[in-house]
Parts: sequence; C-alpha cells; structure tokens
Amino acid sequence: MKTTNVTLILVAVFLLLLIALGGAAVYYHGEYSEQVNANAQLQRDNEQQGTVIATQSFQFNRFNQIAASQLQFAVALTGRQQEKEIAYRTILKTEPTCALAVPAGVAGRLLEYANSLRASAMHADPGIADSAGSGTATAGTLTYCQAVLWIDPLLTVIEQANSQLAGVRNIEDLRLKNSLRYL
Repeated sequence: MKTTNVTLILVAVFLLLLIALGGAAVYYHGEYSEQVNANAQLQRDNEQQGTVIATQSFQFNRFNQIAASQLQFAVALTGRQQEKEIAYRTILKTEPTCALAVPAGVAGRLLEYANSLRASAMHADPGIADSAGSGTATAGTLTYCQAVLWIDPLLTVIEQANSQLAGVRNIEDLRLKNSLRYL
C-alpha cells in the first residue's frame, strides 16, 4: 500500500510537472510569436523609412540641380544684359535726343509704380507694404536715354523671374509625381 501511495504521489507530481511544462511551453511560444511579429513589423518600418529617406534624398538632390540650373541661367542672363547695356550706352552717346526729358506725368507714374513694386517685394501681401519707403521722391527728370537703359534690365529681371517660376513648377511637378507614386 505504501508503494501504491508513493506511486500515486509520483504520478501526481509527474502530471503536475507535465502540466506546468505544457503551460510554460504555451506561454513562451506565445511570447516568441509576439516577438517574431514585432520584429517583422520593425523590419517593414525600417524598409519603409529607408524608402522615404532615399526618395527625400533624391528629391533634395533634384531640387538642388534645378536651383543650380536657375542660378546659372540668371548669371548668364545678367552677363548678357550688362553687355547690352554697354553697347546701348555707346550708341546713345551719339544720339542728339538723349537729353530730352520724358514728360513729367509719365516719369512720375513710372517712379510711383517702381516704388510700389519695390515696397511690395518686401512682403508676401502687397497690402502690408512699407509705405514709409514707397512715398514719392523729389521729382527729377527722366530722359529718353535713361528710359531706354531701364528697359533691358527690366526685361532681364522678368525673364529671371519667369525662369525661377518654371523651376518652382518643375519642382512641384516632381513632388506631385513622387507623392502619387507612394499612394
């Protein structure tokens, strides 16, 4: 009878040990599965982050190329404009009508318009322009030769601005294409 009790106790202990080991196996298998899933998620996140970083690096590089191209264009354009101004000054030196003044009303309107453009260039909203610097200056005379010399620099600045806007449109198109690619 003692052997039977000892055997029963050993069987009971063995069963309890078996149940405990089974429970531990189930628990640690669940933990392992969670870790595998978490690891897989981290790998996916790292891959996505790598893709985003590569895309941003490409875009940054492309934007720098566009900006450098625009700067190079502006420098070349300014050089050509200065050459033209020298040629115009040489031609205008011999013109007898060079000293004739532009009518005061026309010159005043041009001066006011130029001052308002300068003032609004300092702010994104022209309504917030600094009125202190855009008042009328002492009226001087504007000659026809001076007006002629204003035209080419004005056209150069307009061409530079158009080129910069084209660069911005190019960048926005590139950004839009890349954002649509990842949707």
